Amino acid sequence: MINLLRPGRPAQLHPGFSGTLYLDFLAELARKRGTRNYLEIGVHFGHALTRIACDTAVGVDPDYVLEEDVTKGKRRTLLHRCTSDRFFAETDVRALVGGGIDLAFLDGLHLFEFLLRDFYNTEAVSDPNGLIVLHDCMPLNIEMTARDPAAPRTDPFKAMWTGDVWKIVPILKTFRPDLDVVLVDCPPTGLVCITGLDPTSRVLSDRYREIVRSFRDLADPAERIAAMYAETPVLRSADILNGEDHSLYFRI
Repeated sequence: MINLLRPGRPAQLHPGFSGTLYLDFLAELARKRGTRNYLEIGVHFGHALTRIACDTAVGVDPDYVLEEDVTKGKRRTLLHRCTSDRFFAETDVRALVGGGIDLAFLDGLHLFEFLLRDFYNTEAVSDPNGLIVLHDCMPLNIEMTARDPAAPRTDPFKAMWTGDVWKIVPILKTFRPDLDVVLVDCPPTGLVCITGLDPTSRVLSDRYREIVRSFRDLADPAERIAAMYAETPVLRSADILNGEDHSLYFRI
């Protein structure tokens, strides 16, 4: 990890990622794992969902506007036009898909308290051997982590807004050390892959308010992000996709 923090200049926390594009990585990961049941939070234009080959795909987004054929490569594609909170509250996901979720991609609202809820709600309906992938949790500078996407910016990455969902990584490291958390070098803002799931765990949901209070207003976010990169090495996407033994990187 290259730390480019300097007094008097914008905080650049990482020089950028040059691995496999996150959409391509996710699609190949789904194929490599033989995904049956796929869940996506934050469908938007359908660019990720359309690339996934699986038996049953479930997409959730309150305002999706599809630009691609998201049914391609799937037996069933089920779209829910609602918030993820409403989806999980009203839907028996296991009954809907006929089992646990094998692969989930969480790319909803870029505020950590929303992603935290999406994560523990998704884990609860996942197969224990499943994989949850988080988008936009590996910011390149501090400006893109603002909670307000409309905040004025002049930095080189002003087209990117990750919000503060990076906080999920230290949250999981602190409150769920039983999980395997892997950072992957997929541009533009990385992927965080999580295995070792425990659908019965209630640690995050039971301590949700405590966690949000602790992480909402951190005094040193740049230093905390730099520490995240220092403590959790970023793995090469090419190594993960080309490796003969997938279990070297993720639990299966």
